[in-house]
Amino acid sequence: MRQIININNWSRKQAYNTFLNYDDPYTGIVTPLNVTNIVNFSSNLNYSFYGTMVYMIMRSMNNIDAYKYGFANIDDAICVCKYNNLAATMTVIDRNNELRFTRYVKYNRDFNEFITEFKNATDDAINGVKYYKISDLDECNKIHITCMPWIKFTNFKDAINLKEKSSKPKISWDKFEKVGDEYYINFSILVNHAFQDGYHIGLFVNCLQNNINDFVINKEKKEGPQYVKRKETN
Repeated sequence: MRQIININNWSRKQAYNTFLNYDDPYTGIVTPLNVTNIVNFSSNLNYSFYGTMVYMIMRSMNNIDAYKYGFANIDDAICVCKYNNLAATMTVIDRNNELRFTRYVKYNRDFNEFITEFKNATDDAINGVKYYKISDLDECNKIHITCMPWIKFTNFKDAINLKEKSSKPKISWDKFEKVGDEYYINFSILVNHAFQDGYHIGLFVNCLQNNINDFVINKEKKEGPQYVKRKETN
């Protein structure tokens, strides 16, 4: 579901109105992330690192209220809504090394169910299956996710259509770097400043790092790996 927000009664009214009409309202950062835990997990159990990383991103973003707000086009009018779920589209490279976009994949707290849908969506895009709109997409706030696993970068600028009123967070990361026994990526996040500030970026990045660190295999679940909170050790 989505709830239409009355801007005049919204606590973010001042910041929203300040950045609403900027030619380019997107702001963001690039920061290192330690992804050792999910690199090892993906390698040891033959899971997609890309899919696991997207799951971590969506799980973390879903935990922060500010990322549930975004634009909506309702009856040909642009308004602000609060959504109760997220959906992401990802870039992939097809068999001809051309860029393709997947259909949107909705966040599912169940890791294995999410990975199955992620794999179906990416396989379809790689193999040229025609894009189709998933059910209930209009009830989800949307995210754009890509990666550049061939090179390292320290800055990132995504393409933005200035004619479109977009509130979609844009996320990317680069090639792994191994330091000792640990793996790091440079992680980029761009957000529309009308909806999120540096504070919310900080909340998200810290939540993401914690979720990556806390991802372990729940051996009591026969269907496979699930996200469970890592037990504290002395």
